[in-house]
Amino acid sequence: MRMWFRTELSLETGASYLSGSPLSFAKEENSAVFIGHSTVLVRLDEQNFLTDPFYLKRLYILKRHFPPGVPLQDLPPLHFILISHGHLDHMDLKTLSQFPRTLPVILPHRLEGYLMEMGFEDVRPLSWGESTRMGSLIVRSLPVKHFPGRSLYETRSIPQSYLVEGTKTIFFCGDSGLAPEFQEIGSRYSIDLALLPIGNYSPSSFSRLHMSPEDALKAMEMLRAKRMIPIHWGAFRLSLEPMEEPPQRFRQLLKERKINPKAVLLPPGGKIQI
Repeated sequence: MRMWFRTELSLETGASYLSGSPLSFAKEENSAVFIGHSTVLVRLDEQNFLTDPFYLKRLYILKRHFPPGVPLQDLPPLHFILISHGHLDHMDLKTLSQFPRTLPVILPHRLEGYLMEMGFEDVRPLSWGESTRMGSLIVRSLPVKHFPGRSLYETRSIPQSYLVEGTKTIFFCGDSGLAPEFQEIGSRYSIDLALLPIGNYSPSSFSRLHMSPEDALKAMEMLRAKRMIPIHWGAFRLSLEPMEEPPQRFRQLLKERKINPKAVLLPPGGKIQI
């Protein structure tokens, strides 16, 4: 079967990166914009970075339920991209092909060949515990609990989370089960904002490697994060729980525990200050 339907971008005809009305930020503003699935635009210390860019209308046969909260053509100029792991809903080569080849990309070790073949000039593979500097920011690779690889032919790349340190500290976890390492990370770093997944936890066999809304709030507690945004929900139905269940459960937990605005469920395109 031909897989042409997986490659259709959520992009207006004739539009391209920076061709629209780029989102602007106030001077010295630090903020995060939820775009959809695990894609978040972060503004930190005058730098813009994007997590796990995914701008397809479909993931294989799965139709996207909500369009990206910021159209690709309206993204601001980016300074770098973070890729948490090689799974197709997190590292989409069609989306990455829309960006200039001079844009730095940070990703797990053993995935760099995909980007180098595309012509990207500044590809920075990291393994757990390694770091790289992006201007004034330090990006650290940290552990997660998720299954490795990208395909039948690439099975060794290890998923990771990232800590981005500047005047504020951001923790990005593209996909993971509730990991004991979160406790140590929380004790070592002062995290201002955690981006944590809340979907794809059913059936129960999935829950070991994916967090539920309850797990994400526990992870927030373990990380000692001051604030949290849920990600990995609402775009595609990748597991058995109904599409509306993760955000509904999260809203109910916020109400019961009275922790909003410490934890905030943003709609696609929604923004919070860090």
